[in-house]
Amino acid sequence: MVVGASNIVGRPMSMELLLAGCTTTVTHRFTKNLRHHVENADLLVVAVGKPGFIPGDWIKPGAIVVDVGINRLESGKVVGDVDFDAASERAAYITPVPGGVGPMTVATLIQNTLQACEEYHDVQPKISKAVWKFSIWTIIPTSNCAIC
Repeated sequence: MVVGASNIVGRPMSMELLLAGCTTTVTHRFTKNLRHHVENADLLVVAVGKPGFIPGDWIKPGAIVVDVGINRLESGKVVGDVDFDAASERAAYITPVPGGVGPMTVATLIQNTLQACEEYHDVQPKISKAVWKFSIWTIIPTSNCAIC
């Protein structure tokens, strides 16, 4: 289940889940009976941009929770869209905020940049597709490549 129907996270994520064979429900902050939907979700992806929008006691025991939200409180603390402390007691797996989805986004961006550079220079990939080992020094540009 995806909470949030934005073009940046919600809709693309729901399409990826559908393509992976998941039965996917897309909700948003105005969905009636949102609690009912959340309580029945085995996989919950939340991206609404509201700190603590999903209370931890709504999480189905054993669920997987991916909190994409990143919100800075007036105190300066960074929190997600899910009440992490309460949700982590119920969920089998949950991404922390900060330190969950963000670092994976950066790693994927770097991986894609290196792949684009390899393809631009028409070289054999130096990054194993099976086990990707991050090394920023894998490719040393030898020209004025805009990517490298």
